[in-house]
Amino acid sequence: MNRFAILAAGALCVTSAAPAFATDTVTFGQFFQQQTNQRLFRYKNEDAGAVKGAEIYTTSSASSNVPGSIPVYFLLGVNSLPADLSSPQDALLAVDFISTSGTTGIGSDRIQMFGNGTITIVRTTAALEGLNTRTNLLTVTFTNAELDAAQNNGAFTFKSNDDSVITYTSDFLDFSGVLKEDFSFSFSGASPKFDAPLGSSGVNTRFSGTGTFASDPAPLTIGVPEISTWAMLFFGFGAVGAVMRTGRRQKDLFAA
Repeated sequence: MNRFAILAAGALCVTSAAPAFATDTVTFGQFFQQQTNQRLFRYKNEDAGAVKGAEIYTTSSASSNVPGSIPVYFLLGVNSLPADLSSPQDALLAVDFISTSGTTGIGSDRIQMFGNGTITIVRTTAALEGLNTRTNLLTVTFTNAELDAAQNNGAFTFKSNDDSVITYTSDFLDFSGVLKEDFSFSFSGASPKFDAPLGSSGVNTRFSGTGTFASDPAPLTIGVPEISTWAMLFFGFGAVGAVMRTGRRQKDLFAA
């Protein structure tokens, strides 16, 4: 399946499964797994007697138990993007979400609070534009987010809420004017399906995922000239310098 087919399928999945963002935020980025049939997210039960907790993280393969990065396509949706950032970006995604509590809920509904976490989306190669290493498409740190699931369901969500404190950073986007941030993950294909007694964490399980990021207002594109622009400026300044030096030499000759 090519990347555009994956993006189309992923967009449909996000539309149907992800919770709506607050009406005052604008979506600026989305990721989709390149290997859509691979369960590369892992939910790990870390309950130990009266102490409850869980961790969600990415693994480099569907059989690995070790945290790792997974290949994704990341799509930026902001104005004034340079050409090499306008198409789906080949990137690596890593997440690590930590919970120190069990689930709550009514009936078959389950909510588990996660106290903190990180999300990194890194371009596989450096872009022509940007800052620093020119690979950080988006890094997210947060406190307070939640997993929303239903018993014996293979699809569920992980999302920010009104208590979330979120920080976005990027080599390509300027978040200095942003007042509000939101993010939402849609998980599907869980095997085994989500199963958690009230007050406890769920069973160990694996699943696939997509994610969407939003802010109010939308971030700005960092205005760093492309390498080709720097080259033009360099040669332009060099040409101006050469003309000035020639002019000075001619003036000296006339003076002599």
